[in-house]
Amino acid sequence: MPSRPMVARKTALQSYQIEELNPFLEWHLHGTTDNRDEALIWGNSLCQKIRRSVRILDASKAVVAQFDAD
Repeated sequence: MPSRPMVARKTALQSYQIEELNPFLEWHLHGTTDNRDEALIWGNSLCQKIRRSVRILDASKAVVAQFDAD
């Protein structure tokens, strides 16, 4: 019986979703990244640019951060 090659399992990367609160008060996906710090910077910057609330979700859909427009 031939031996099977060992295959390394790739671990799932933590994915963060950046969502904006649109004028209809619905959360809209703006983008994703695998880097938490990048997601936080992106979310804060987006909030300042569009003057709407923005939130960051982790892979389990838990809110990691929320930025509210002034």
